[in-house]
Amino acid sequence: LESNGVMDVLRCSVRSSNMDNKEKIIEQIDSYYDSWFKMNSIYHDWAKRHSIDDTMLFVLYVIKNSVPYCTQNQICNKLFLPKQTISQILLKLEKQGYIEKKIKAEDRRNKIITFTEKGNCFAIPILEKLKLAEIEAFSGISYTHRVNIIENLAVLTHALSKKFK
Repeated sequence: LESNGVMDVLRCSVRSSNMDNKEKIIEQIDSYYDSWFKMNSIYHDWAKRHSIDDTMLFVLYVIKNSVPYCTQNQICNKLFLPKQTISQILLKLEKQGYIEKKIKAEDRRNKIITFTEKGNCFAIPILEKLKLAEIEAFSGISYTHRVNIIENLAVLTHALSKKFK
């Protein structure tokens, strides 16, 4: 009888431990979301102070950093945003004279997006200020912590990718 009682206590302890672990994981997920939302808010506020929205900021970033050229599909794929959203932003940039679209010889459906001279004068200073702020922020974190952040985000991305498929 007593051995059954001990086993019951052990089973309850294991269940309790599993629940504690699950609750800790839920707390960690909540903390992760809090950090993610806060980081999005930081970029949103930064972009707003530079008279653009955060989506436009990241579109400008992708256009500048796409090698050897940029297309609307590349922007959509990089930012995981609907084609209509990107199309509206590109139309606004084009109307303001910041970008031009050129027909791609080998694929007439995908136009190459480049900054105009006016677009370079608009986008490059904003993107340089962004990069400088990011460099300053990263500089305030030790090398080891920066590596850990990047590696741990890669591990989380891989784990989420496997479980979300």
